[in-house]
Amino acid sequence: MEQQTVIKAKKMAELNQNQSTFAANRKEEALAKFESIPMPKEKDEEWRYTNIGKLKIEEFDLNQPKTNIETTALSQYLAEKGAILTDINTALDKYPAALNYFFRNAKVGNDKFAALNASHFNHGIFLYIPKNIEIEEPIRVKFETGGQSSIIHNIIVVESNSKIDFIEEYSNKETGQEQLNSCITEVYSNNGSKINFYHINSWTKNVYNFTNIIGTLERNSAISWVSGCFGGKLNRLVIDTIFSGQGSQANNLGIFLGKGKEHIDFTTNMHHNTENTTNDVLVDGMLRDESSSVYRGLIKIPKEGQKTNSYLANHILKLGEKTLANSIPSLKIDANDVKASHGATVGQIDEEHLFYLMSRGLSRDEAERLIIEGFFEPVIQKIPLEELRERIRGMVRR
Repeated sequence: MEQQTVIKAKKMAELNQNQSTFAANRKEEALAKFESIPMPKEKDEEWRYTNIGKLKIEEFDLNQPKTNIETTALSQYLAEKGAILTDINTALDKYPAALNYFFRNAKVGNDKFAALNASHFNHGIFLYIPKNIEIEEPIRVKFETGGQSSIIHNIIVVESNSKIDFIEEYSNKETGQEQLNSCITEVYSNNGSKINFYHINSWTKNVYNFTNIIGTLERNSAISWVSGCFGGKLNRLVIDTIFSGQGSQANNLGIFLGKGKEHIDFTTNMHHNTENTTNDVLVDGMLRDESSSVYRGLIKIPKEGQKTNSYLANHILKLGEKTLANSIPSLKIDANDVKASHGATVGQIDEEHLFYLMSRGLSRDEAERLIIEGFFEPVIQKIPLEELRERIRGMVRR
């Protein structure tokens, strides 16, 4: 495996956002589907405890999104080896690999927001890493929304026996009105490849965010997900991990912090579709003020998923009597030779702990901040990349 640096003098490049002919045709095909699918309701299992009745998609301008995308620049060596990092529209018109993977696993079905993405996406990135390359530096992509809507589709393909660290960050420029972000990211980890995938979103109080990340793992491949959700009127993140090859494995670390009247909706779905796969999920959240959250964690093992070892845990700490937290871990198992379990806790900060810290000279705000940092630190310590550990610590402290 060849080791190479990915960036040129730490340069960030702004991506072209011209529209694709292929994309235009596909969006036209998906539009009728989008218009025919009703908005989800809170009684739907995948939307339980999340009410989006006040969201009126038709009130957002979906055809004039303003999204700034900056990426690290690939080295000339990697480009000559066949590595690609470009905007999604250029990729769909120029590279067969992008067409081959486009919406392969992100199925529209009866999902209103998947259909929204398929029918209206305008921006996104395509990253392709050829076989047998280990990239030392993280690949970074920053998305910043500046208008009423941002509708993004990303494709990341890592070929056999290659390894990357990928960092994506989402944020917005506050406009004084409600904003809508819809993002689908398809991640393909081919035989023997390794991906450390870092996702951080940080939104202002008027943003509706709907992000779905779908990762597919082939034989002996691995994905380590690390995600942080901060802010937003409604901040929904769904991570689907599809185990398609024997010996594949995934780790999933998640952090969310709600304040004010924010609502965090965090879901991890693990689909063990073949035998001898391994999974470990840990998602921890903290709620303050009048914020609310729901965590859904699914481990699904069909008959073909023998010798699976899968575990998920969720811990939520509430700071204030007006917060509301829900945790829904679940197992759907049709195989008999597996190890699968889950655990969840929801608790209130102990007033005695606060009193003790305040008796040592801290203000209530300082005591609360210390407890919050201490709650998240065990999870943060598990994050492989030091710069991301510090980044998330800083967001927790804000």
